Amino acid sequence: MQAKDLKPGMRVECQQGVAEVIDVDQEHNTAIIENMSDHRRVNINCDDLIDQPQLHTGCDSYY
Repeated sequence: MQAKDLKPGMRVECQQGVAEVIDVDQEHNTAIIENMSDHRRVNINCDDLIDQPQLHTGCDSYY
């Protein structure tokens, strides 16, 4: 994904699992995400994030 496509509060998928976007740095194409399973925050390159439209706020499972 690209930083311009991310917004705080979005749910995305990454190597660590499902995460919520906390903040986006468009200049460096990075985002701070919070892992939903252990609540650790990580600064990650946006290219490592996968958009999952089936993940909705308030729900960590697929429909």
